[in-house]
Amino acid sequence: MATRTPETENRREIENKRGFKLFKIAGIQITLDYSWFIIFVLVVWSLSAGYFPRYYPGQSTQTYWIAGLIAAFFFFASVLIHELSHSLMAIHAGIKIPDITLFIFGGVSRLSEEAKDPKTELKIALVGPLSSFALALIFWTLKNSLEGTQPSLMVVIFDYLAWINVALGIFNLVPGFPLDGGRVLRALWWWRTGSLTRATKVASDIGKGFALALMILGGFQIFAGALIGGLWFIFIGMFLRGVAESGYQELVLRQSLEGVQVQEVMIQDAVTVPPQLSLRQLITEYFLRYGYRGFPVVQDGKVLGVVSVANVKGIPEEEQGIKTVGEVMTPLSDRLLIAPEASLTEALKKMVQEDVGRLLVMRGDQMIGMITKTGLLRFLEIKNILER
Repeated sequence: MATRTPETENRREIENKRGFKLFKIAGIQITLDYSWFIIFVLVVWSLSAGYFPRYYPGQSTQTYWIAGLIAAFFFFASVLIHELSHSLMAIHAGIKIPDITLFIFGGVSRLSEEAKDPKTELKIALVGPLSSFALALIFWTLKNSLEGTQPSLMVVIFDYLAWINVALGIFNLVPGFPLDGGRVLRALWWWRTGSLTRATKVASDIGKGFALALMILGGFQIFAGALIGGLWFIFIGMFLRGVAESGYQELVLRQSLEGVQVQEVMIQDAVTVPPQLSLRQLITEYFLRYGYRGFPVVQDGKVLGVVSVANVKGIPEEEQGIKTVGEVMTPLSDRLLIAPEASLTEALKKMVQEDVGRLLVMRGDQMIGMITKTGLLRFLEIKNILER
């Protein structure tokens, strides 16, 4: 349904994001947000108790529930394929995709950066709906191949999957950001005007208008007696409006980061911890005392790595007095380092790509500071206040 860029993810710490990690495809982590289970249950229930009994009566309750589970599985597999098509096209264009998350309103591919030109943006946006239409054609072909033999519940299942993929493709072509159609509109407007900012503003405004129309439609449905359907339209409209609004704000925020170097906002005298420190001491004397989520690990002036809350989380309390920082820390590597002359945009991009909350600022073999995602957010907040 949508894609997210680094600024969207700054609203929460990646290390603590909710979700159940499933597997990786082409290096992309597939995650189920906990809210996904709500919609999965609702879809299975609506198919098993309503759709299939209406279009193929005379079967047992157990048969309908099995059919509902099968159809729901392939429906969400279709959503995943839709998002994967976006992601694989982005990877082909040189954009890293750390993960795809399925949640209550569909799916989100997390892009490490925006497309570099309107042509790339257009390709990434169009491939999603095209994949949905291709899936619809496949399910329609399977349905027709079975329909000629004898009546079957599988025919009804494939018919449902064909039309739901058509609906998914058409809905996503609505020209309002953050839907695929909105990204197509943004790409075309960007192509015409040469301004990504202006194109994003136009697509975002149309997206907010479409979201408002959905909420009004939901209100009419509630007054007409369709409470569940009406609430669903209102919730989707609220979600789309929020993402459309944040899409433009994120672009403006990213432009605020351009031209500012890491060394201008980094923590110069970062608090460090020794590798032999016990985890219990780390928690009480550092995490709780300073309120930071992570610290560089240093011994005799040499940086060994980084230890964060994520490294300690889940270790039993009885082991915290025995295990040391050196045993659980993330060893030093290029993924944790950034040059002082790098821009804040580069720092943010690297944090998202490497899935880390902080980077060590190095000049040669010497650490001269540290920059954190929280620090970047604080910098942006203060900068925006001062510029109002």
